[in-house]
Amino acid sequence: MIERGIIMRKLGKGTLLLVSAVMAAALFTGCGKENSQGITTKKDEVYATIKKSDQSMSAEEICAWLDYGVKNYTQFQNEVMELSYCSDDMVVLSDSVGSVVYDRNKKKVIAAVDLDKIGCDHFNSEGDEENPGLETKVKVSKDEKWMIVYNKLQGKVDGKIYAYSLEDMNIKKLSKIEPTKEINKKDDLYQKIIKDNKNRIKDSSSLSGKIGDQIRAMDVSASPYLYAWKDAKENENQSALVVDKDGLKLYTLSGKQNQPKVQSEQINLHTQATAKIDTKLPEYHYTGKDKRVKAVFEETKKTYEDNKEENIVIIPMIDVYKIIDTKNGAKVYANFWCETYYRYGSLLKDYSAGSYPGVMYLKKTNDGYKVTKAKYAQDGALLEESIYKLCKGHPIVAAKMLKDSISDRQRKQALKKYIGQNNLKIKAYKEYGWQYINL
Repeated sequence: MIERGIIMRKLGKGTLLLVSAVMAAALFTGCGKENSQGITTKKDEVYATIKKSDQSMSAEEICAWLDYGVKNYTQFQNEVMELSYCSDDMVVLSDSVGSVVYDRNKKKVIAAVDLDKIGCDHFNSEGDEENPGLETKVKVSKDEKWMIVYNKLQGKVDGKIYAYSLEDMNIKKLSKIEPTKEINKKDDLYQKIIKDNKNRIKDSSSLSGKIGDQIRAMDVSASPYLYAWKDAKENENQSALVVDKDGLKLYTLSGKQNQPKVQSEQINLHTQATAKIDTKLPEYHYTGKDKRVKAVFEETKKTYEDNKEENIVIIPMIDVYKIIDTKNGAKVYANFWCETYYRYGSLLKDYSAGSYPGVMYLKKTNDGYKVTKAKYAQDGALLEESIYKLCKGHPIVAAKMLKDSISDRQRKQALKKYIGQNNLKIKAYKEYGWQYINL
Protein backbone atom coordinates (compact mmCIF):
# COMPACT_ATOMS: atom_id res chain seq x y z
CA MET A 1 0.00 0.00 0.00
CA ILE A 2 1.49 3.36 -1.01
CA GLU A 3 -0.39 6.58 -0.47
CA ARG A 4 0.25 10.16 0.57
CA GLY A 5 3.90 9.57 1.26
CA ILE A 6 3.11 6.50 3.35
CA ILE A 7 5.14 3.43 2.54
CA MET A 8 3.74 0.29 4.12
CA ARG A 9 5.03 -3.27 4.14
CA LYS A 10 2.44 -5.85 5.06
CA LEU A 11 3.47 -9.46 5.22
CA GLY A 12 0.34 -11.34 6.07
CA LYS A 13 -2.04 -10.84 3.15
CA GLY A 14 -2.57 -12.63 -0.14
CA THR A 15 0.70 -14.48 -0.55
CA LEU A 16 0.60 -18.09 -1.70
CA LEU A 17 4.19 -19.30 -1.74
CA LEU A 18 7.57 -18.27 -0.44
CA VAL A 19 8.70 -14.75 -1.40
CA SER A 20 12.46 -14.24 -1.56
CA ALA A 21 13.80 -11.49 0.67
CA VAL A 22 16.16 -8.82 -0.62
CA MET A 23 17.67 -7.87 2.69
CA ALA A 24 19.17 -9.71 5.63
CA ALA A 25 20.07 -8.67 9.14
CA ALA A 26 23.27 -9.43 11.05
CA LEU A 27 24.13 -13.09 11.44
CA PHE A 28 24.00 -15.00 14.70
CA THR A 29 25.23 -18.56 14.92
CA GLY A 30 22.93 -20.65 17.01
CA CYS A 31 24.45 -24.08 17.36
CA GLY A 32 28.09 -23.56 18.30
CA LYS A 33 31.19 -25.04 16.66
CA GLU A 34 31.72 -28.47 15.17
CA ASN A 35 33.71 -31.07 17.06
CA SER A 36 37.02 -30.87 15.22
CA GLN A 37 38.10 -34.31 16.34
CA GLY A 38 35.01 -35.99 14.95
CA ILE A 39 34.32 -37.76 18.25
CA THR A 40 30.77 -38.63 19.30
CA THR A 41 30.22 -37.23 22.79
CA LYS A 42 28.36 -38.83 25.63
CA LYS A 43 24.75 -37.98 26.29
CA ASP A 44 25.51 -35.90 29.40
CA GLU A 45 28.09 -33.91 27.46
CA VAL A 46 25.57 -33.19 24.74
CA TYR A 47 23.10 -31.88 27.27
CA ALA A 48 25.82 -29.68 28.74
CA THR A 49 26.15 -27.90 25.39
CA ILE A 50 22.46 -27.02 25.30
CA LYS A 51 21.70 -23.68 26.90
CA LYS A 52 19.20 -24.24 29.67
CA SER A 53 16.48 -21.63 29.69
CA ASP A 54 13.19 -20.93 31.39
CA GLN A 55 11.87 -20.44 27.86
CA SER A 56 12.28 -24.13 27.09
CA MET A 57 8.91 -25.51 26.09
CA SER A 58 7.07 -28.72 26.83
CA ALA A 59 5.85 -30.94 24.01
CA GLU A 60 2.30 -29.67 24.60
CA GLU A 61 3.44 -26.03 24.37
CA ILE A 62 5.27 -26.66 21.10
CA CYS A 63 2.13 -28.21 19.61
CA ALA A 64 0.00 -25.36 20.99
CA TRP A 65 2.17 -22.72 19.28
CA LEU A 66 2.10 -24.61 15.98
CA ASP A 67 -1.68 -24.91 16.26
CA TYR A 68 -1.93 -21.19 17.05
CA GLY A 69 0.00 -20.42 13.85
CA VAL A 70 -2.43 -22.56 11.86
CA LYS A 71 -5.53 -20.96 13.39
CA ASN A 72 -4.16 -17.47 12.71
CA TYR A 73 -2.98 -18.29 9.22
CA THR A 74 -3.65 -14.79 7.84
CA GLN A 75 -0.79 -13.51 10.03
CA PHE A 76 1.45 -16.46 9.25
CA GLN A 77 0.84 -16.85 5.51
CA ASN A 78 4.44 -16.20 4.56
CA GLU A 79 5.87 -18.57 7.14
CA VAL A 80 4.01 -21.85 6.80
CA MET A 81 5.63 -24.79 8.56
CA GLU A 82 8.22 -26.77 6.64
CA LEU A 83 7.48 -30.34 5.60
CA SER A 84 10.76 -31.95 6.68
CA TYR A 85 9.79 -35.58 6.01
CA CYS A 86 6.93 -37.64 4.66
CA SER A 87 6.15 -41.36 4.31
CA ASP A 88 3.14 -43.69 4.41
CA ASP A 89 3.35 -43.76 8.18
CA MET A 90 4.49 -40.35 9.38
CA VAL A 91 5.31 -36.73 8.62
CA VAL A 92 7.69 -34.32 10.35
CA LEU A 93 6.68 -30.65 10.48
CA SER A 94 9.14 -27.92 11.49
CA ASP A 95 9.36 -24.21 12.16
CA SER A 96 11.14 -21.83 14.57
CA VAL A 97 9.27 -23.14 17.65
CA GLY A 98 10.02 -26.81 17.05
CA SER A 99 9.51 -30.01 15.07
CA VAL A 100 6.68 -32.44 15.57
CA VAL A 101 6.39 -36.06 14.50
CA TYR A 102 2.90 -36.88 13.26
CA ASP A 103 1.59 -40.45 12.99
CA ARG A 104 -0.53 -40.65 9.82
CA ASN A 105 -2.15 -43.90 10.92
CA LYS A 106 -3.15 -42.78 14.41
CA LYS A 107 -3.92 -39.24 13.19
CA LYS A 108 -2.03 -37.52 16.00
CA VAL A 109 1.25 -35.93 17.04
CA ILE A 110 3.38 -38.46 18.90
CA ALA A 111 6.56 -36.44 19.63
CA ALA A 112 7.92 -32.89 19.67
CA VAL A 113 11.41 -31.37 19.55
CA ASP A 114 12.31 -27.95 21.02
CA LEU A 115 14.42 -26.32 18.29
CA ASP A 116 14.64 -22.99 20.09
CA LYS A 117 16.47 -24.71 22.95
CA ILE A 118 19.36 -25.84 20.74
CA GLY A 119 19.54 -22.66 18.63
CA CYS A 120 18.46 -24.47 15.48
CA ASP A 121 15.39 -22.34 14.85
CA HIS A 122 16.28 -20.51 11.65
CA PHE A 123 13.47 -20.82 9.12
CA ASN A 124 12.55 -18.38 6.34
CA SER A 125 15.86 -16.58 6.91
CA GLU A 126 17.71 -17.20 3.66
CA GLY A 127 18.70 -13.51 3.27
CA ASP A 128 20.33 -12.52 -0.01
CA GLU A 129 23.65 -13.12 -1.76
CA GLU A 130 25.40 -10.33 0.12
CA ASN A 131 24.00 -11.20 3.55
CA PRO A 132 22.97 -14.86 3.66
CA GLY A 133 21.21 -16.14 6.74
CA LEU A 134 21.44 -19.35 8.72
CA GLU A 135 18.98 -22.04 7.64
CA THR A 136 17.98 -24.89 9.92
CA LYS A 137 17.72 -28.35 8.37
CA VAL A 138 15.67 -31.23 9.78
CA LYS A 139 16.15 -34.62 8.12
CA VAL A 140 14.95 -38.17 8.85
CA SER A 141 16.61 -41.46 7.93
CA LYS A 142 14.85 -43.73 5.46
CA ASP A 143 14.33 -46.38 8.15
CA GLU A 144 12.72 -43.69 10.37
CA LYS A 145 15.04 -44.51 13.27
CA TRP A 146 16.96 -41.21 13.38
CA MET A 147 16.37 -37.51 12.88
CA ILE A 148 19.18 -34.95 12.61
CA VAL A 149 18.96 -31.18 13.18
CA TYR A 150 21.60 -28.62 12.25
CA ASN A 151 22.20 -25.17 10.76
CA LYS A 152 23.59 -24.36 7.33
CA LEU A 153 25.27 -21.20 6.13
CA GLN A 154 25.94 -20.71 2.41
CA GLY A 155 25.39 -24.39 1.77
CA LYS A 156 27.74 -25.66 4.50
CA VAL A 157 27.04 -27.09 7.95
CA ASP A 158 27.46 -24.36 10.57
CA GLY A 159 27.88 -25.60 14.13
CA LYS A 160 26.76 -28.81 15.75
CA ILE A 161 24.65 -31.62 14.35
CA TYR A 162 22.15 -33.03 16.84
CA ALA A 163 20.91 -36.59 16.38
CA TYR A 164 17.55 -37.70 17.82
CA SER A 165 16.51 -41.32 18.20
CA LEU A 166 12.95 -41.73 16.92
CA GLU A 167 12.85 -45.17 18.49
CA ASP A 168 12.56 -43.45 21.88
CA MET A 169 9.11 -42.13 21.02
CA ASN A 170 6.17 -43.39 23.06
CA ILE A 171 3.23 -43.63 20.66
CA LYS A 172 0.81 -43.94 23.58
CA LYS A 173 1.78 -40.59 25.08
CA LEU A 174 3.05 -37.35 23.54
CA SER A 175 6.76 -37.14 24.32
CA LYS A 176 9.39 -34.44 24.09
CA ILE A 177 12.48 -36.10 22.69
CA GLU A 178 15.96 -34.78 23.43
CA PRO A 179 19.21 -35.19 21.47
CA THR A 180 20.62 -38.70 21.83
CA LYS A 181 24.07 -37.79 20.59
CA GLU A 182 26.10 -35.19 18.79
CA ILE A 183 27.69 -36.05 15.43
CA ASN A 184 29.68 -34.34 12.69
CA LYS A 185 29.72 -34.27 8.90
CA LYS A 186 32.05 -37.26 8.71
CA ASP A 187 29.84 -39.45 10.86
CA ASP A 188 28.32 -42.44 9.03
CA LEU A 189 24.87 -41.54 10.36
CA TYR A 190 25.06 -38.03 8.88
CA GLN A 191 26.28 -39.34 5.53
CA LYS A 192 23.53 -41.98 5.46
CA ILE A 193 20.73 -39.51 6.21
CA ILE A 194 22.03 -36.99 3.67
CA LYS A 195 22.05 -39.76 1.05
CA ASP A 196 18.53 -40.83 2.07
CA ASN A 197 17.30 -37.26 1.53
CA LYS A 198 19.12 -36.48 -1.71
CA ASN A 199 16.80 -34.75 -4.18
CA ARG A 200 13.87 -35.04 -1.75
CA ILE A 201 13.39 -31.33 -1.10
CA LYS A 202 11.98 -29.31 -3.98
CA ASP A 203 11.16 -25.61 -4.22
CA SER A 204 7.38 -25.30 -4.06
CA SER A 205 7.42 -22.14 -6.19
CA SER A 206 7.87 -24.54 -9.11
CA LEU A 207 4.76 -26.42 -8.07
CA SER A 208 3.47 -27.66 -11.38
CA GLY A 209 0.68 -29.73 -12.85
CA LYS A 210 -2.49 -30.76 -11.12
CA ILE A 211 -1.38 -30.23 -7.48
CA GLY A 212 -0.03 -26.75 -8.28
CA ASP A 213 -3.19 -25.73 -10.12
CA GLN A 214 -5.37 -26.93 -7.26
CA ILE A 215 -3.42 -25.12 -4.57
CA ARG A 216 -3.13 -21.89 -6.54
CA ALA A 217 -6.89 -21.89 -7.15
CA MET A 218 -7.55 -21.62 -3.41
CA ASP A 219 -7.06 -18.79 -0.90
CA VAL A 220 -4.35 -20.61 1.00
CA SER A 221 -0.70 -20.49 1.90
CA ALA A 222 1.71 -23.34 1.24
CA SER A 223 4.99 -24.62 2.68
CA PRO A 224 8.15 -23.27 1.01
CA TYR A 225 9.25 -26.77 -0.03
CA LEU A 226 7.80 -29.95 -1.46
CA TYR A 227 8.94 -33.33 -0.18
CA ALA A 228 9.37 -36.12 -2.76
CA TRP A 229 9.02 -39.68 -1.48
CA LYS A 230 8.11 -43.26 -2.42
CA ASP A 231 5.25 -45.17 -0.84
CA ALA A 232 5.19 -48.87 0.07
CA LYS A 233 4.37 -49.75 -3.55
CA GLU A 234 7.36 -47.71 -4.80
CA ASN A 235 5.08 -45.08 -6.32
CA GLU A 236 6.53 -41.56 -6.56
CA ASN A 237 4.78 -38.91 -4.47
CA GLN A 238 5.18 -35.18 -3.91
CA SER A 239 3.72 -33.58 -0.79
CA ALA A 240 3.23 -30.02 0.44
CA LEU A 241 1.70 -28.44 3.55
CA VAL A 242 -1.24 -26.15 3.01
CA VAL A 243 -3.05 -23.91 5.50
CA ASP A 244 -6.53 -22.50 4.98
CA LYS A 245 -9.54 -21.55 7.09
CA ASP A 246 -10.18 -25.23 7.82
CA GLY A 247 -6.71 -25.85 9.25
CA LEU A 248 -3.49 -27.63 8.30
CA LYS A 249 -3.54 -30.12 5.43
CA LEU A 250 -1.11 -32.42 3.68
CA TYR A 251 -1.55 -32.33 -0.09
CA THR A 252 0.00 -35.23 -1.99
CA LEU A 253 0.35 -35.74 -5.74
CA SER A 254 0.56 -39.44 -6.56
CA GLY A 255 -0.23 -41.95 -9.31
CA LYS A 256 1.14 -42.41 -12.78
CA GLN A 257 2.29 -39.43 -14.83
CA ASN A 258 -0.63 -39.68 -17.21
CA GLN A 259 -3.12 -40.24 -14.38
CA PRO A 260 -2.07 -37.96 -11.51
CA LYS A 261 -4.16 -37.85 -8.35
CA VAL A 262 -4.22 -35.18 -5.67
CA GLN A 263 -5.13 -36.22 -2.15
CA SER A 264 -5.77 -33.96 0.84
CA GLU A 265 -5.30 -35.06 4.45
CA GLN A 266 -6.14 -33.04 7.56
CA ILE A 267 -3.30 -32.74 10.09
CA ASN A 268 -4.48 -32.54 13.69
CA LEU A 269 -2.09 -30.72 16.04
CA HIS A 270 -4.33 -30.89 19.09
CA THR A 271 -3.02 -32.70 22.17
CA GLN A 272 -4.91 -34.25 25.09
CA ALA A 273 -3.30 -31.86 27.55
CA THR A 274 -4.14 -28.23 26.83
CA ALA A 275 -1.04 -26.06 27.20
CA LYS A 276 -1.37 -22.38 28.04
CA ILE A 277 0.61 -20.10 25.73
CA ASP A 278 0.83 -16.34 26.02
CA THR A 279 0.01 -14.88 22.58
CA LYS A 280 -1.19 -11.46 23.69
CA LEU A 281 1.11 -8.46 23.60
CA PRO A 282 0.56 -5.46 25.88
CA GLU A 283 0.12 -2.01 24.37
CA TYR A 284 3.24 0.06 23.81
CA HIS A 285 3.27 3.42 25.66
CA TYR A 286 5.48 6.48 25.36
CA THR A 287 7.41 6.91 28.60
CA GLY A 288 9.43 10.04 27.81
CA LYS A 289 8.91 13.46 29.42
CA ASP A 290 8.50 15.60 26.28
CA LYS A 291 4.75 16.23 25.92
CA ARG A 292 5.21 17.37 22.31
CA VAL A 293 6.80 14.07 21.33
CA LYS A 294 4.10 12.21 23.26
CA ALA A 295 1.43 13.90 21.14
CA VAL A 296 3.04 12.92 17.83
CA PHE A 297 3.68 9.44 19.21
CA GLU A 298 -0.03 8.95 19.92
CA GLU A 299 -1.02 10.38 16.54
CA THR A 300 1.35 7.99 14.75
CA LYS A 301 -0.19 5.03 16.59
CA LYS A 302 -3.64 6.08 15.35
CA THR A 303 -2.57 5.59 11.71
CA TYR A 304 -2.45 1.86 12.37
CA GLU A 305 -5.19 1.31 14.91
CA ASP A 306 -8.04 1.23 12.39
CA ASN A 307 -6.55 -1.85 10.72
CA LYS A 308 -5.05 -3.40 13.82
CA GLU A 309 -5.52 -7.15 14.09
CA GLU A 310 -5.82 -9.20 17.27
CA ASN A 311 -2.63 -9.83 19.28
CA ILE A 312 -0.68 -7.21 17.29
CA VAL A 313 1.33 -4.50 19.04
CA ILE A 314 1.89 -1.10 17.39
CA ILE A 315 5.31 0.42 18.09
CA PRO A 316 6.07 3.94 16.77
CA MET A 317 9.77 4.62 16.17
CA ILE A 318 9.98 8.35 15.60
CA ASP A 319 13.07 10.20 14.37
CA VAL A 320 12.61 13.85 15.41
CA TYR A 321 14.74 16.29 13.35
CA LYS A 322 13.50 19.62 14.67
CA ILE A 323 10.85 21.04 17.02
CA ILE A 324 9.81 24.69 16.65
CA ASP A 325 7.70 26.14 19.44
CA THR A 326 4.95 28.52 18.32
CA LYS A 327 2.65 30.91 20.15
CA ASN A 328 -0.14 28.35 20.45
CA GLY A 329 1.78 25.07 20.18
CA ALA A 330 4.63 23.60 18.14
CA LYS A 331 5.75 22.18 14.78
CA VAL A 332 7.49 18.80 14.79
CA TYR A 333 9.59 17.72 11.79
CA ALA A 334 10.22 13.98 11.85
CA ASN A 335 9.99 10.60 10.20
CA PHE A 336 6.91 9.21 11.92
CA TRP A 337 7.90 5.59 11.43
CA CYS A 338 5.69 2.82 12.79
CA GLU A 339 5.98 -0.99 13.00
CA THR A 340 3.66 -3.76 14.14
CA TYR A 341 4.62 -7.11 15.63
CA TYR A 342 3.00 -10.37 16.71
CA ARG A 343 4.40 -12.98 19.07
CA TYR A 344 5.37 -16.51 18.09
CA GLY A 345 7.14 -18.53 20.75
CA SER A 346 10.15 -16.54 21.91
CA LEU A 347 10.19 -14.30 18.80
CA LEU A 348 8.59 -11.00 17.90
CA LYS A 349 7.78 -11.18 14.19
CA ASP A 350 7.35 -8.05 12.11
CA TYR A 351 3.91 -7.86 10.49
CA SER A 352 3.90 -4.45 8.83
CA ALA A 353 5.72 -1.15 8.75
CA GLY A 354 5.13 2.37 7.52
CA SER A 355 7.26 5.44 6.90
CA TYR A 356 5.65 8.86 7.31
CA PRO A 357 8.23 11.65 6.75
CA GLY A 358 6.69 15.06 7.30
CA VAL A 359 5.60 17.66 9.82
CA MET A 360 2.90 17.70 12.52
CA TYR A 361 1.28 20.86 13.87
CA LEU A 362 0.50 20.86 17.59
CA LYS A 363 -1.80 22.93 19.79
CA LYS A 364 -1.30 23.44 23.50
CA THR A 365 -3.96 21.95 25.77
CA ASN A 366 -4.53 21.98 29.52
CA ASP A 367 -2.64 18.71 29.97
CA GLY A 368 -0.15 18.79 27.09
CA TYR A 369 -0.43 18.99 23.29
CA LYS A 370 -2.82 17.85 20.58
CA VAL A 371 -2.01 17.26 16.90
CA THR A 372 -4.29 19.46 14.79
CA LYS A 373 -2.79 18.77 11.36
CA ALA A 374 -0.21 16.54 9.72
CA LYS A 375 1.48 16.93 6.34
CA TYR A 376 3.39 14.01 4.86
CA ALA A 377 5.82 13.79 1.97
CA GLN A 378 4.68 12.31 -1.32
CA ASP A 379 6.32 9.10 -2.51
CA GLY A 380 8.05 8.12 -5.73
CA ALA A 381 9.45 10.77 -8.04
CA LEU A 382 7.81 13.56 -6.00
CA LEU A 383 9.46 12.56 -2.70
CA GLU A 384 12.43 14.97 -2.75
CA GLU A 385 10.43 17.94 -4.02
CA SER A 386 7.65 17.46 -1.47
CA ILE A 387 10.13 17.12 1.43
CA TYR A 388 11.85 20.43 0.55
CA LYS A 389 8.41 22.06 0.34
CA LEU A 390 7.44 20.75 3.77
CA CYS A 391 10.79 21.83 5.22
CA LYS A 392 10.91 25.28 3.57
CA GLY A 393 13.49 27.40 5.36
CA HIS A 394 15.06 24.32 6.98
CA PRO A 395 17.35 22.72 4.34
CA ILE A 396 19.35 20.70 6.88
CA VAL A 397 16.14 19.12 8.19
CA ALA A 398 15.11 18.31 4.61
CA ALA A 399 18.46 16.65 3.91
CA LYS A 400 18.17 14.49 7.03
CA MET A 401 14.60 13.52 6.18
CA LEU A 402 15.64 12.39 2.69
CA LYS A 403 18.42 10.15 4.00
CA ASP A 404 16.63 8.76 7.01
CA SER A 405 15.36 5.27 7.69
CA ILE A 406 15.02 3.42 10.96
CA SER A 407 18.25 1.57 11.74
CA ASP A 408 18.57 -1.87 13.30
CA ARG A 409 20.07 -0.13 16.32
CA GLN A 410 17.00 2.11 16.80
CA ARG A 411 14.61 -0.78 16.26
CA LYS A 412 16.53 -2.96 18.71
CA GLN A 413 16.56 -0.23 21.37
CA ALA A 414 12.81 0.36 21.07
CA LEU A 415 11.98 -3.35 21.26
CA LYS A 416 14.35 -3.99 24.19
CA LYS A 417 12.67 -1.15 26.06
CA TYR A 418 9.22 -2.53 25.30
CA ILE A 419 10.17 -6.08 26.36
CA GLY A 420 11.83 -4.83 29.55
CA GLN A 421 8.87 -2.64 30.53
CA ASN A 422 6.49 -5.59 30.22
CA ASN A 423 8.77 -8.42 31.46
CA LEU A 424 8.21 -10.45 28.30
CA LYS A 425 10.10 -13.68 27.66
CA ILE A 426 11.16 -12.66 24.16
CA LYS A 427 14.67 -13.44 22.90
CA ALA A 428 14.72 -11.83 19.44
CA TYR A 429 12.79 -10.06 16.68
CA LYS A 430 12.52 -11.14 13.07
CA GLU A 431 11.44 -9.78 9.72
CA TYR A 432 10.39 -12.22 7.04
CA GLY A 433 13.32 -13.60 5.05
CA TRP A 434 15.88 -12.07 7.42
CA GLN A 435 17.95 -13.55 10.21
CA TYR A 436 16.42 -12.92 13.62
CA ILE A 437 18.13 -10.29 15.77
CA ASN A 438 18.83 -11.18 19.39
CA LEU A 439 17.58 -8.75 22.03
